[in-house]
Amino acid sequence: MFGLRNTRLRGMTLVELVIVMAVIAILLALAAPVFERYIWRVRRSEAIGLLLQASMCQERVHASKGSYDASLCRPASTQDHYRIAYGLADIDRYLVMATPQGGQANDPCGSLWLDESGGRGVTAADSSSVRCWSGR
Repeated sequence: MFGLRNTRLRGMTLVELVIVMAVIAILLALAAPVFERYIWRVRRSEAIGLLLQASMCQERVHASKGSYDASLCRPASTQDHYRIAYGLADIDRYLVMATPQGGQANDPCGSLWLDESGGRGVTAADSSSVRCWSGR
């Protein structure tokens, strides 16, 4: 009659499904650490921006008053990944630090700092200041 054939619909077997899931699990295992490092770098960039903002504010205060004053320059972060604080602020100098908080505390760069001379660095002994400051 009209050439109806006995065709069998074929689906995915359980073995094929397990293989696909194993491949996806391997890809996720490889991608997760890369993604985590990327997130650390993005959050670190925000902290660097806040440190530079605090530095510019301190320079404006110094230009108008003749001294640095930490009480006038408190940059506000929209995220809670870094705590910005002054380690030192007096007439001739200041040091502002960004200390990682929460999940960012696992960042291998540790705390970032910036001083009145433009000096910048990190507290982690095994990290490069240039790499952690993203080449800025």
